[in-house]
Amino acid sequence: MSDANLKFFIFNNNVYPVEEFDNLYVEDSSSLYEVLRVNESVPLFLEEHYERLISSGKIIGHNISLSFDELKSQIQLITQKNNVVNHNIKIVINNLHNEVPNIYYFFIKTNYPDASLYEEGVKTFLYSAERDNPNAKIINTNLRNTINTLLEEKNCYEAILVNSDGYITEGSRSNLFFIKDNTLYTTEGKDVLLGITRKRIIELARSNEINTIEKPIHIDELKDFSSLFISGTSPKVLPINAVDSLKYSTKDSLLLKIMKIYDNEINSYISSHK
Repeated sequence: MSDANLKFFIFNNNVYPVEEFDNLYVEDSSSLYEVLRVNESVPLFLEEHYERLISSGKIIGHNISLSFDELKSQIQLITQKNNVVNHNIKIVINNLHNEVPNIYYFFIKTNYPDASLYEEGVKTFLYSAERDNPNAKIINTNLRNTINTLLEEKNCYEAILVNSDGYITEGSRSNLFFIKDNTLYTTEGKDVLLGITRKRIIELARSNEINTIEKPIHIDELKDFSSLFISGTSPKVLPINAVDSLKYSTKDSLLLKIMKIYDNEINSYISSHK
């Protein structure tokens, strides 16, 4: 089934109807990608997404010849063609061993959490898995498919990845934060995908004088935290109410403060980029 949603997509600077996607999209084992949120027709935090895309290429040994202005103009074009106001867009770069790689821009099926989930929180479970290059955003279809099946079977929102030493790294499609004694904790950057939302939350927390610590988090420490939340393009700041059988508060004052300041950051970005 095609990943492309809505009416049109871009492949190597040309616009095509989504009906042509499966004919033109070639899956490649070395595929870089970014997923960003278009909100009120504005691509959120585009500068950081561009930097991470280029950085991911360098991590696996490829210099991506894509300028920021080109990325921005292509996203604006496909956003206008699809009359998008709020939706997630995916950029995939593959065929990296050729002089000119393939570049795709397409909107994907998008499900944002219901308002009730920000009140009630979401269920998660622990899953043993490690990414080969955690700082590079590389497509891993097998891992994604396996976890999607488990999410459905367990009726959970997210899987929390645990490495072979028992340390928590990240969610399967998100980053993780932990709260204890009015202090915010998250896993060290070297061990996770450097999420754009994660980066913004850490910056906002520190600028708001919230004590923030990056350290390894072992699964044995999970019982010591009062609240947990995931961060990402679609969920933003989303409370966790359970990790397997462990339960957590979704009303922690620090958690609610972070949710508010992050929403304010989004609104400010949109206002300054319209």
